[in-house]
Amino acid sequence: MILEMKVPSPGESITEVEIAEWLVQDGDYVEKDQAIAEVDSDKATLELPAEASGTITLKAEEGDAVAVGQVVCLIDTAAKAPETSTYEGGDEGSNEDVEEDLAKDQKAVPNTQNHEKAPNPAKGTYASV
Repeated sequence: MILEMKVPSPGESITEVEIAEWLVQDGDYVEKDQAIAEVDSDKATLELPAEASGTITLKAEEGDAVAVGQVVCLIDTAAKAPETSTYEGGDEGSNEDVEEDLAKDQKAVPNTQNHEKAPNPAKGTYASV
């Protein structure tokens, strides 16, 4: 599916913004909510987040003045993330590997809990810790 990303309204009475900078390149794979562009309005510079994950096709150039509601890029949501994706949420290995490593680490660490009796200064006796 192709998602058309339109310029959101940055505020009342603002009818157009300028594409200050694309933070991605045409054909890049983007993740949902990843900042893909910076846009300037009369009042502020805002980041434009991707509305979905997929391959992006840019429809405006840096420096272009675009109307609020105008399509500035397309995202092909059917595209799969490349194997070399550096996105933090990517699958960098199975959970089984992590669980095995944790189990090995836990076996290697000696039990350091103190089961000896410690003095209880309030009663002058020994209490279990």
